[in-house]
Amino acid sequence: MAALSPISNDRIRLLLLSIIIVALLAAFLMILTGSEEAGRFASHPVSGAFSIAFPLLGQGIFLVLYLLGLLVGWHQVAGGAYGWLDLGEGVAVAGLGYAIAEAIVFRQRKAADRKDETARKTLHIASNLFACLMIWMLGIERTSYIVLTAACVGILLMHLALAGTKVPGMEEWIRKVGREGEIPGEGALYNALGILFTISLLRDHPLAAISVILILALGDGLATFAGTRYGKHRLPWNSSKSLEGTAGFALGASFSWLAMPVPETVLIVVLAAIIESLPLRVNDNIVLPAAVSLLYYLVV
Repeated sequence: MAALSPISNDRIRLLLLSIIIVALLAAFLMILTGSEEAGRFASHPVSGAFSIAFPLLGQGIFLVLYLLGLLVGWHQVAGGAYGWLDLGEGVAVAGLGYAIAEAIVFRQRKAADRKDETARKTLHIASNLFACLMIWMLGIERTSYIVLTAACVGILLMHLALAGTKVPGMEEWIRKVGREGEIPGEGALYNALGILFTISLLRDHPLAAISVILILALGDGLATFAGTRYGKHRLPWNSSKSLEGTAGFALGASFSWLAMPVPETVLIVVLAAIIESLPLRVNDNIVLPAAVSLLYYLVV
């Protein structure tokens, strides 16, 4: 990514594909929800601005588009046309579209797992459980302020790292929790965007949002533990994952029942385990909460 010039064929493909996918995702959400809220989101200019900005990470023009997008978003929120959740939703969908486009354009790009994922997964679980606590204590809207701020700062730091700027603490981050082949801070950023997508789509159902984040936190965490410690039976459709790891995911994700003790949660946990086991190249920190949030939206 960092070596790509602004006018390389891959960069142009990434840019065009990202814009198209974001537009399709926005249209899909508008049709799915069939509400005024979805109409506002689908036409939100910040979503379009970020669909252009993300593919230009690491290039000088990114800062112009990024700051312009934030300025337009702030103006829209300050004018009362949109809320902060709408802005967060636009950024999250743009990030999801970029992640999908990146997986299509760079077919060979895949981050390698660390030999010891303990620190990475501990941070992943702790940060997501903290997000659940914030939703419980502060509510979804106030939580969105914090997560949106963290995501916006994270995007900027990722850009600076890709542009070759030495970011304080970034090297230590890579050494402790980064993966080879991963953009510095990529996993944490996609995790924040996944939470933004969840709390935006499920803004009227905070317990469902907590349930989604519990699936992401405990399911993914226990899957890694079970897979690395006991994984002996490879999945027929994905040789990089094991039956034991998938079972561990389902077991960890089942704690989501504490937030949403309804029969549909059992089905959603099973479907989430299946989605997590698929050989997808899209970062699961964003694709999993997006998929599970949509499932909850259909049943709550």
